[in-house]
Amino acid sequence: MKIKTFVNIATIITATILCGCASENARYIESGGARSIISTNQINMADWNSASTSLVNEILASGAIDKTGLVLPAKIKVSRVINRTSNAIDTELLTNQICIALNNSGKAIAVSDDATTNELAQYEAKRQGKTIGLPKLTITGKIIEVRESNSDLKEVTYTFFLQVNYLGKSIWMGQKQIAKQSTKSAFGF
Repeated sequence: MKIKTFVNIATIITATILCGCASENARYIESGGARSIISTNQINMADWNSASTSLVNEILASGAIDKTGLVLPAKIKVSRVINRTSNAIDTELLTNQICIALNNSGKAIAVSDDATTNELAQYEAKRQGKTIGLPKLTITGKIIEVRESNSDLKEVTYTFFLQVNYLGKSIWMGQKQIAKQSTKSAFGF
């Protein structure tokens, strides 16, 4: 019983010391920049930024959108990006950044998912005696994680797969892998 009491007191003292060392010196940093917190437990902003930049650059460098012969900017619709990680993530952090970059490139323009936006566009087209064509390009993808560890080291690799499709066929495929490691603390946390 004395040992259990000692362990409980030691735990309380350790927690108090650790909490007392905490500081609330908040500051602004560049989102996803070099001073961002890196975690092997989740995808952070630096990962989203790196994956989207790399994948967009590959899409544009490939010339795949130009080769379709579509009038540019071509309409593109984000279909589905499947999350195969252990975390609940918002894949729009990736796809929105990709759509913004494609819109800014002048090669493609993202079609909205917003019902009101689409309803107003249909109304205006009908009023002018026109129709709105469906997008011919789609983006699909998947995010996968692989975790490994040994007694001292924990590693996670996130693989971002992306595919651009034209009339049901893949015209471009790419991937970006981001691997992160962390060492386990002396306290086992």
